[in-house]
Amino acid sequence: MRKLIIAVLMLFIITSVSISQSKTEFKPEFKIGGTVFSGWEYNAGDAEFITKLSSTADATQSFGFVPTKNQFEISKNSFFVERAYINVWATLTPQIKARVTPDIYSYTDGKNATQYAYQLKFAFIEYTPLTTEDGLSLSFTGGVVPNTWVPNIEKAFGYRTALKTLSDYSWTTGASVTGTTVSRTTASYMSTADLGLTAKLSLPKNYANLSVSVLNGNGYRNLGFDNRFKDILVSGFIYPLAGELAKKMDAAKKSGKNRIDGVADLTLGGYAYIGKQGNGEQFQNNRFGGMANFKYNFTKVGFVKVGTELSLLSNKIPNPNVVDSTVNGRGISAWLEFNPPVEAFGEKLSLVARYDMFDPNTNKPGTNLSGFNSDNGKQNLLMVGLFFKPASILTLGLNYQTTTYEKNFAVKYDGTPTSTVSKFVFNTILDF
Repeated sequence: MRKLIIAVLMLFIITSVSISQSKTEFKPEFKIGGTVFSGWEYNAGDAEFITKLSSTADATQSFGFVPTKNQFEISKNSFFVERAYINVWATLTPQIKARVTPDIYSYTDGKNATQYAYQLKFAFIEYTPLTTEDGLSLSFTGGVVPNTWVPNIEKAFGYRTALKTLSDYSWTTGASVTGTTVSRTTASYMSTADLGLTAKLSLPKNYANLSVSVLNGNGYRNLGFDNRFKDILVSGFIYPLAGELAKKMDAAKKSGKNRIDGVADLTLGGYAYIGKQGNGEQFQNNRFGGMANFKYNFTKVGFVKVGTELSLLSNKIPNPNVVDSTVNGRGISAWLEFNPPVEAFGEKLSLVARYDMFDPNTNKPGTNLSGFNSDNGKQNLLMVGLFFKPASILTLGLNYQTTTYEKNFAVKYDGTPTSTVSKFVFNTILDF
């Protein structure tokens, strides 16, 4: 072990010296930008998840009581600002980079009013002691570091503007009743940032990369220092056609083109997240998943892209009254983007569709007759929309979204129970 550590340190020193000698004219660079998610939302189905129950008992209803009428504003429609990032990047040396990103996000307070708060989203330094001309690199990132899985899925899907990815989406995982009030619990597979350290190895010619992160596990919403249990996230992506596509792109550039026809991308990936939920050694918070993305360019202009993401979860919370307290969940997402081969559109207009299926607990005891539980927690999400990109920094989109529950956990304004919540959304994303 000692010899291995000495060898790694010598490699870092030699690489650092060689790079610093070849970059004597280097000047630090700083860049400030921002990202804003905003838009307009209209409650097309005039329905929401049930929050209030009447005193009328009814065993046929989802929570055992008739839901009350007028639980929300009829035909809700509202402009919104979901969140805004301020991004500060710095290239301090050829080997050292840094990023700080404050996050201004919206939330609903105790009076059901929308408020905004500040949160640090990213704050890290990245050190790359090893780089070669053929693309081989090794880097280390420490601080409030990005999740190494979710951003890659966002890049493949391409429309975080309208919808978070399967593993980042806030799914309904439970609902409890206190008196006449229904409290819904939502959760995503994992946080998009956390305190920790990430090591990333990229193979030559961009054929693959592998990342390993050691994290506090609380997520960026809770950056406390009192968590002695650490989570491990391992993710990897393979680009089997990288070499061939690079050659085709070089040939296209020599011909004065900025794109290639035919297959333009094939990406395969997978991850494993092993955690303790920050609660103790007996607690379990494990996630596993995979993805695939394929893109085909039509001749001259236009393309079609298809992709999918699969994520599994396995939570275990010790319960002396239950022999097996493991909760297993499963989700799968599939997307399609069609950019028509019409030169007048200039690849700025796309039809996008996505369909997700999620089950927060695939263990089916078959004994729960009412309430949101493992026997009836399945939910499906559908999004179909048109998106227009007038410039690389701006995306506009109009889409229709529906969330369908396994039972009538939603209610219309007039008090009619329903299983579907639908809405029209106009999205804008400004990224500069």
